[in-house]
Amino acid sequence: MQSRSPELSTEQIFSWMRAAAAQPRHEQAVERGAESTLSSFRRHPGFDFKNARQSLGRARTKNDIDTIKPLRRLRRNQGAINEALIDTLSALIAVNKQMAGEIAGLSGELTTLRQQLAERDGSGDRAGKI
Repeated sequence: MQSRSPELSTEQIFSWMRAAAAQPRHEQAVERGAESTLSSFRRHPGFDFKNARQSLGRARTKNDIDTIKPLRRLRRNQGAINEALIDTLSALIAVNKQMAGEIAGLSGELTTLRQQLAERDGSGDRAGKI
């Protein structure tokens, strides 16, 4: 999914920078809605791959058998290996779902910020023409 953004010119960016520099910091924070923007820029805890690593470790230990080569197939617990691999895939799917939710949230925040930027740009153009 690609999102399109309007083309930005150097004059637009320069005018935004001038307008922001002219306002005191407190007014800028109030204008942006400081409470909503600060909560959206929270520290991300990261994704937990610990369960997947543990399941893979279990599969490896079940597969590594110290015996002569012809007897390894007989001594290996293939059912336990398969179960550990299924647990690994389940853990990875759970992490992928978390990542998809995070991406969807970030996409929504980006859309909101682009709308706010377009509204400010539109109101700035009207104020300059009056």
